[in-house]
Amino acid sequence: MIKKLRRTFILISAISVFFVLFVTIATINISNYVTVENNAKNSLSEIINQGPKINEGPGRPEGMPEGVQGGPIELRQKNYFIASFNSDGSIREIDNRQMFIFAQNECIDLATKVYNNELSGGKYENYRYTKVTKADGVTYVAFVDIKERLDSFNNFLLMSSLISLGAYAVLISLIIVASKIAFKSSEEAYRKQKRFITNASHELKTPLTVISADLDLIEMDKGKDEWSESIRDQLNRLTDMTNQLVTLSKLEEDDASRFPFDSFSLNEVSKNVVDSYLPLFNKENIKFSYNIGGNITMFGNGYLIDELIHIFLDNSLKYTGGDNKSSYFLISESNKGKIEFRFSNTIDKNEEVDTKQMLERFYRSPSNKKEGSGIGLSIAQEIVKLHNGKISINRNDSIINFVITFN
Repeated sequence: MIKKLRRTFILISAISVFFVLFVTIATINISNYVTVENNAKNSLSEIINQGPKINEGPGRPEGMPEGVQGGPIELRQKNYFIASFNSDGSIREIDNRQMFIFAQNECIDLATKVYNNELSGGKYENYRYTKVTKADGVTYVAFVDIKERLDSFNNFLLMSSLISLGAYAVLISLIIVASKIAFKSSEEAYRKQKRFITNASHELKTPLTVISADLDLIEMDKGKDEWSESIRDQLNRLTDMTNQLVTLSKLEEDDASRFPFDSFSLNEVSKNVVDSYLPLFNKENIKFSYNIGGNITMFGNGYLIDELIHIFLDNSLKYTGGDNKSSYFLISESNKGKIEFRFSNTIDKNEEVDTKQMLERFYRSPSNKKEGSGIGLSIAQEIVKLHNGKISINRNDSIINFVITFN
């Protein structure tokens, strides 16, 4: 059990650390990306505000309207171009002196596509662009290259991710070492507790056997009376509790070899347990019904499943109440091979039951005065866990339902 707690602690810590690192790195990189995009928008706004600066000179293509840039390129820091269009869609001016990647005809082609809405979204490869129509009816299209900024962003993203992974690996290693140290004393205490329970249970069996034998002799000599019956009841109760403690201790040892799995007939196992309880339900005037559907084969430990059914039927026998006492047991199998156990019984409407606490060890209903150790359902829970199943409990007025699902 301590090993499970330690694994759970490591898992929760690992998820928490990963979440914090992921959110931190994601926030930083998203912030960087937003800055890159905002800088691109600011650059485009600046380019649009300046407008094309035409330098009449050689290099203008044949047929290009007057005023269209064709002069020498002046090297500057920004890699961009801007074009303007008349209201009829004809190109008016283009300034591509700052564009070192695209030729002039490529710039004209891209600008035209943006003007005609053939390109939309403001992004084209490593470029950002915008289209603005001013009051005089002239439309401006500007492109700016942000490859260097994107490369810088991508490099930072890669480096920050690698550093985070390294830090994550170091932190997980530290958590594993720290958890081993932190849980060492708890694990030792738990081992001692289990050893004590096991040893005490075995030691109790001898005096219990002697007391039982002595009681048999007394009853043979003097006959049975109310005192001997009381002693017998308490003896049986103590014997059951001792056996339950041993079973619970074994189930919590995480030793699968103690309870080997194999295929067995669930119908046969459950029918044998039900048959042993039928006269007991009749004696308590409890209307008991059951339904075991089909011919169900289960892969698990037959002894433990037998014990599981025994626990719930015994629980139903002890705690069924109300005006019309009834109990119901169902086993069904879905098309996907999922097996479901359902135990239902009536209880008094005024009985206090905390369904969230019922599986806790030694839980007892405050309003229920019947005898019991309070560990039966804890054993049931461990059996279900061992078989990778789930238990759900719900109360509907005067009926309490236990649903167990095995995948």
